[in-house]
Amino acid sequence: MSTTGEKHVPAESQQDVDAHRDELKRAPLGPDSLLWRLGSDMRIQLCRTNSGLLQNMHPAIGQSLLDHSKFFEEPFARLQRSTPQVIESIYSGADDDLPKRIRDYHVNISGKLRDGQRYHALNPDTYWWAHATFVYRIILVQDLFGTPLTDAERDQIVREGVTWWEKYGVSNRPVIDSYSDLMDYFDEVVENTLERNDTVDYVVRTARNQPVKAPDSVPPIIWKLIWKPLQRSMVWLAIGTLEPRFREILEVSWTDKDQKRFSKIQKFVRNVYPRLPLKLRYMEPGFSKMQEAHMFDDSGRLKPVGSHY
Repeated sequence: MSTTGEKHVPAESQQDVDAHRDELKRAPLGPDSLLWRLGSDMRIQLCRTNSGLLQNMHPAIGQSLLDHSKFFEEPFARLQRSTPQVIESIYSGADDDLPKRIRDYHVNISGKLRDGQRYHALNPDTYWWAHATFVYRIILVQDLFGTPLTDAERDQIVREGVTWWEKYGVSNRPVIDSYSDLMDYFDEVVENTLERNDTVDYVVRTARNQPVKAPDSVPPIIWKLIWKPLQRSMVWLAIGTLEPRFREILEVSWTDKDQKRFSKIQKFVRNVYPRLPLKLRYMEPGFSKMQEAHMFDDSGRLKPVGSHY
């Protein structure tokens, strides 16, 4: 997969791109969609670093953080800014310009990779990888901490992900519309593109032993007491959510003892999550969007598909 800037597309190739766009299978977004129902699940927080690591193993994304981002100075603040907007973009309407504003944050993010190739954040291949990890994360969360989805549901989420992607107004050239093809795509990216680099090393190694700037909501005096166990726990949990092939790229260990501890956490989350108050089961701003669409019954359960009207 190329990590360089987007290339000129010859006329015949553009016809192929247009044909691919027309042939893509999409699923609508709305109160009956799985992305609306699962996209604000609070358990996504447990896999948030997972998607960050997968994205940052891509050479262009990892390098762009080194060149353009304050991620290393204030990683929590960056997540606090970006995560709500990504979630809200799932629920955005046709007249909402949020997805295109998110896209335009990346207009000036470009530079050179370590091998001298040029990169640009809006190269469709690069941008699609980031988007694909968000779609994958929603499926992964249910696999690890909820109820695993059926094959049909996995395909539905991927096809809803096509509709989500098209809100950004980026080329459909790399877009995939089935779960099996998405997994084949992941295999290809693992084989040909992903790498261990300075950005992911910072997350899985440096952040275990060096404090970062406290989240905005945590007083500095408290942060001094909790940063080390918190950051180490977050890194350990992130490694636990990764597939072995990703751990291999990162060169991080995961023992049988680690897996036993992680399995206990999975069981705990599965048991406790359904008993939590509604406002603790869903993240904002998606939770408010779900309430506005009358997606919950009086007992706080999601209404069956088609019954929210």
